[in-house]
Amino acid sequence: MPSTTCRTQDHQLFLESPSLTLQYNLLNGCLSLSPAGRTYPRLDGARVGLRAALAGQPPVFIQELDPPQAVEQHAFQDIHGSGLELCVRGGAKGFPLAPGLTFRLYEQQPFLLLRLAVQNLGAQPLHIHEFSLLQAGHDNHGQVRFGAQAQMLSFFKVGWHDWVYSGLRHGDQKDITTRLGLIAGKMVFNPALPIGRRRGEFWGEGWGLLTDQKAALLAGFVSTADQFGVLHADCSPRRNAFSLIAQADGIALQPGAELASEWGYLQFIDLPAFDPAADFTQAVARQMQPRLPAAPPSAKWNHWYHFFENISEDLFLANLEAIDRLQDTLPFRTVQLDDGYQSAWGDWDTCNAKFPHGLAYLAEQVRRKGYTPGLWLAPFVVDPRSRLAQQHPDWLVRDNRGKPMRSGFFTHNWGCALDASHPAVLDHLRALMDKIVHQWGFGFVKTDFVYAGALPGLRCNPNLTRAQVFRQGMQAIRQGLGDETFLLGCGCPFGPAIGIVDAMRVGPDTAPAWFPHLWNIPWAGRLIRSERSVASLRNNVRHTLGLSALHRRWWWSDPDCLMARDQDTRLSEAEVISSLSLVGLSGGLLINSDDLTRLSPQRQQLVSLLTPILSPGGQPLDWLEREMPEIYDLPMRQPWGDWQVVAIFNWQDQPAAPRLPVERLGFKPDEDLHVFDFWQRTYHQHQGATISLGEIPPHGCRLLRLCRLDGRPRLVGSTLHITQGGEIRACQAGEDAFEIDFADLERKVEGEIWLALPWASARARLNTEPVSLSAGLGATGAALHLYKISLGFQGAARLVILPG
Repeated sequence: MPSTTCRTQDHQLFLESPSLTLQYNLLNGCLSLSPAGRTYPRLDGARVGLRAALAGQPPVFIQELDPPQAVEQHAFQDIHGSGLELCVRGGAKGFPLAPGLTFRLYEQQPFLLLRLAVQNLGAQPLHIHEFSLLQAGHDNHGQVRFGAQAQMLSFFKVGWHDWVYSGLRHGDQKDITTRLGLIAGKMVFNPALPIGRRRGEFWGEGWGLLTDQKAALLAGFVSTADQFGVLHADCSPRRNAFSLIAQADGIALQPGAELASEWGYLQFIDLPAFDPAADFTQAVARQMQPRLPAAPPSAKWNHWYHFFENISEDLFLANLEAIDRLQDTLPFRTVQLDDGYQSAWGDWDTCNAKFPHGLAYLAEQVRRKGYTPGLWLAPFVVDPRSRLAQQHPDWLVRDNRGKPMRSGFFTHNWGCALDASHPAVLDHLRALMDKIVHQWGFGFVKTDFVYAGALPGLRCNPNLTRAQVFRQGMQAIRQGLGDETFLLGCGCPFGPAIGIVDAMRVGPDTAPAWFPHLWNIPWAGRLIRSERSVASLRNNVRHTLGLSALHRRWWWSDPDCLMARDQDTRLSEAEVISSLSLVGLSGGLLINSDDLTRLSPQRQQLVSLLTPILSPGGQPLDWLEREMPEIYDLPMRQPWGDWQVVAIFNWQDQPAAPRLPVERLGFKPDEDLHVFDFWQRTYHQHQGATISLGEIPPHGCRLLRLCRLDGRPRLVGSTLHITQGGEIRACQAGEDAFEIDFADLERKVEGEIWLALPWASARARLNTEPVSLSAGLGATGAALHLYKISLGFQGAARLVILPG
């Protein structure tokens, strides 16, 4: 018997799966959704509609769809699995349109997919502006309910791209705005999206979660190539409204033609959950087929956050020499040139006077050292004074007055935007990328400010949505680069880039400062302190934590550059340690941006602890509780054992002394635990409901390794790598020996390991050489004794500990 069924009762269609029950009213078109066998949470009285316009007329929202003229159900099989599909076809009052609504429920998936399609039955083109797949609000008597009584909710909203605010907002808060709208508005907000004005009203992009902290409704789009998806939530207790919209941007629908929305996604999730967005992000990955590196990318160096645009050929080559000298400590394999080389924005193939030998020469110097040369550019941004703009004015996106549209203010000048719907622009992008890779020899390319290719404006081809234009521009870039070149997106709309980029920046620019800081106007700090998208470690950290679910599912996430220096910085030591901890545990790209000719040996050693990337990526356990999550959990599992690495952050501006509840990590309060503090290099045994963390400085953290104290000999601590065990290939405990095989970390390894062993005395050798043990550190319980062993080696190594 199939576990997904469809039945009709009193003009109601019921589509049911093991996870969900969908109810569709055949008379008024309202739909309701709830978990199978439960009353709450639920979506009630939601309507479907679209915004369309006759030629030359303003758009009209059509919500009153005619009763269905045909209802079909059939079994289906797609990339997500098998189930039952329900198709409802009808008419649109006052418009020559035939809408069709499709629902899919799955036998072994916990979500509903839905899509709205329309056909133009008239003799004239119609313009489709948006598909409203779901509208549950006060004006149509629909609502989202998490219990019998309406209540204040929270909404995790996702930004259009990495710089646009993503974070948790509560029903008593307002949406995020900016004071920098005139200069940076198009960089940090989607101009095609409203900003909520009432308390509790929020707009988001692509996907989001509505929650009462006990359960959540996750809504979004699993297909993302053709339209940008929008969510609207009202979290105030009197409203509890929610909408899911696909933007069609007013493209023309010719007579007889059909147009479909992206596939919408709905799922209810019980909280707490370790990874609430797992089902959704995995469904998007199946649908969009991302490019994921087969192995963790190598460590990289970038000059931006020290030299900014003041970089020169000489400074770059001096750091290349430093990278070569420091290979035993910092095994950087990619050396990337950032902004500051180009003759003009748009003229990316010619250099200014600071780079007299050109880019081919620079790439050759990097390759001669055995490294991969990397290059930054903003391919869709054009300086109106550039050679490209002067020679090809028809390549630029236009505003409603027919003038080149401004895409933002870029350090010293306003920029325009390339029109990727123009065939000649696509040829230009392919040729430029081909030159960068196949003529000059760059193997890593960072495309920045690419949101400019998706801004609203007048284009050569008006029959493409902004998402379609942007995606085909990015596809042209990929075609020019070839499949082997590593492509990093930045300032990049998320959805349409899936399957094209290898890695993606997920947060605003970081900075050598906790609070928002503009390197070119440093005096503005106090004026912009509340800005949520301006460069700062604070704003960057929020996104790195909040968008953890995307890593290694849609792309390899880039948490932006790491700065470990103790000069030319406003970061405290505690803030540097927090940044190191989060970047290392996240498993995202590792890109350093210090002046390596001046980085102290102590700070070099801190960065080395993150190399190579060994973390599979963790999750913030309090993601849906606060804007800045404070507990980041990385479960580590190897054939020889499992443990958890947990970072506990104090994001407050004053010291704090938090306690860590062990139940949040899956331990029972009465369990004995090994607890090791990585930065403090201390061990203790713990039993109880919470772990005392002592005082943590402002913006600082504790980094703990936890595993069960169950009487077995085991590794209980390591300072060789930030994963505190990920560097070990094999570990075997026998009656008369304890053996550890260390992986080749491609650097000089120095540090200590802590072991709980059954012997009152022991001796050890590393490879063939004896090493000393620090004994007498105390018993760990269950007849185990604690030992510390200081180690130093390069390449793979074997440690053998024997009794006696």
